[in-house]
Amino acid sequence: MLVTSVEIEGFRNITNKQTMAVDPEVTCLIGKNESGKTTVLKALHRLNPANNADDFHVTTDYPRRNLARDRRTKDLDTFAPVTAFFDLEDADFDAIEEVVGVRPPAKACVKASRLYDGSLRAEVYCALEDVLPDVFDEAGVDDEEDQRVIAGDHTTIEAVSAAAKARAREAGSGKKTARVKAIEKVPAELDRRKQYVEGGLGGEEHEQLIELLPKFFYFSTYEMLPGDCDLHALAERARAKQWKRGDETMMSLLRLAGEGPDDFLDEDYASRKAELQAASLDLSAQVFEYWKQNEDLTVVFDTDLIPMPPDANGQPQPHHRLLKIELRDDRHGGVETNFSTRSTGFQWFFSFLAAFSAYRDTDERVVVLLDEPGTSLHGEAQGDFLRYVYGELGPKQQVLYTTHSQHMIDPTRYETMRAIHDQATREDPNLGVVITSVSLSADPKTILPVEAALGYSVAQHLFLGAGSLLAVEGSSDFVFLMRMSDYLVSQGRTGLDPRLAIIPVGGIGNMPAFIAVMGRRLSVRALIDGAETTKVTAKVLSAAEAANVDTSHITVIGQLDGLPETADIEDLFSTKDYLWLYNKATEVTINEEDLFTPDKPLPILKRIGIAREKQQKRRDFDHVGPAHQLTRDKDDFFAQVDDDTLDRFETVFKKLTA
Repeated sequence: MLVTSVEIEGFRNITNKQTMAVDPEVTCLIGKNESGKTTVLKALHRLNPANNADDFHVTTDYPRRNLARDRRTKDLDTFAPVTAFFDLEDADFDAIEEVVGVRPPAKACVKASRLYDGSLRAEVYCALEDVLPDVFDEAGVDDEEDQRVIAGDHTTIEAVSAAAKARAREAGSGKKTARVKAIEKVPAELDRRKQYVEGGLGGEEHEQLIELLPKFFYFSTYEMLPGDCDLHALAERARAKQWKRGDETMMSLLRLAGEGPDDFLDEDYASRKAELQAASLDLSAQVFEYWKQNEDLTVVFDTDLIPMPPDANGQPQPHHRLLKIELRDDRHGGVETNFSTRSTGFQWFFSFLAAFSAYRDTDERVVVLLDEPGTSLHGEAQGDFLRYVYGELGPKQQVLYTTHSQHMIDPTRYETMRAIHDQATREDPNLGVVITSVSLSADPKTILPVEAALGYSVAQHLFLGAGSLLAVEGSSDFVFLMRMSDYLVSQGRTGLDPRLAIIPVGGIGNMPAFIAVMGRRLSVRALIDGAETTKVTAKVLSAAEAANVDTSHITVIGQLDGLPETADIEDLFSTKDYLWLYNKATEVTINEEDLFTPDKPLPILKRIGIAREKQQKRRDFDHVGPAHQLTRDKDDFFAQVDDDTLDRFETVFKKLTA
């Protein structure tokens, strides 16, 4: 199962219900300190914990300001502070069919909630209309008119069943034809799928469904490995399940070697240590694939016997075995130092991989929750870890991580980021934490890391010469080009060269200066569009010649066949396609028949401006809105996209990569 969205309400500083979409691979939560990022992860972890299990407690976790008031009107023990929604994968359909006895519909989802009383509730659900195709197929109702009449506009299983019985009487006229027999099967097939529409799995079925839910693995700096571990004491705490900081990470490391703390207490501890050493070599290989700060380190293990003080009766106690984790540094002559004395960044990286090792190769779904990962890492090392998250971890298990570091953000994946704001004030403390997408409406201080990451990326390209640069006017150009390129490439067509870095120059007027200055020592291209096309094109071409930039690298959208001379990037879309984005992104609805049709081509933005004016609205609107809409609804958009739109964008991409 894959988490698709999460609802959190009535937990710590999250007062009002917040719904957060979750990316299939990696979701990044950004926000200031004390904004509520950790609260989101903690709520998710408690839904179905894989490690360091913790419970919700009404007294300490329910929003304190509302606790006394709400207790008088609600049974808070039955309140669910966290609910997650899951999409089913192929194996889940098979497993649920085995549990329930009938296969879930294709659009079925799972909803799971953890209550304040500690109970976990789960159900498979879908809309009534999503069940009917399976019902008709299983019953053998092939006639489309029969299906239409039976389905009607009914909203309950009982109503559809009644409609099927009435249709059978009407179609049969007293005769039991094959058609009538098929229709008569509909109520029984509906009843078999009743729990998918109305819920209510039985006790054993409910427990089996819970076993299928993904577990949530939480890791923060509090779970780091210690440099030394008393194995006797660890074994006692494991038996009592009374963990100390770092214990469960140590247990994961031991399990990786196929051992437990008790195994090191017998006379065969030397061979046990060899097993642990072998496991650590495997773990170290993973670490150093991404740890580039010092690749001359080797993790080694040693054991020691330490004396214990006499007991309360003065009787001597057996020595305890101490497991020591050390690092050999071949860069400095093979010196060995305790793990705890090394950089906090390396300790964190190694500890995380040790803790997660138990879930690394499992086929079961585990959702990884990383709380401020790599805060002690150098910026370059954070980039290495980010590469690990997106390249290694995310494709195997879903990941949600929090950060306020620009180096832990990939600005090209901004649609997978969520902004966490604490909007409470002294005047209105009930506002609480709000979760939004990362957009222009977000709090500037919250999205500062994204801005910094963008600035760093631009600086890398500009001053380190990392590949060719494509200058465009603004952010909407950037988004349109990226999304359309991604789709065309997925269809086996020509997209942007991935080595081409898109640089919004902050206005078409800045384009000539950008070409003149940067074109002298970097590979620069430009995409020109808009009302100033004619004037700017001449300046850009002049600047290109002065900077020895190949003028064929300057692409003017208005020079494409069939487009206005001053065409904008929006004119690459068919009229239908751009209005699809515009109408979803703005409050003023415009249809194709509302648009002015001139004798010669006129840019779509001007035509929309005229139509808005007729509706007594301002001509201008936020051009970035439709670009963000393409990101949000890209699947729906591309399901209806016109060939003309794809062909025009592909033509531009071919010119830009020539």
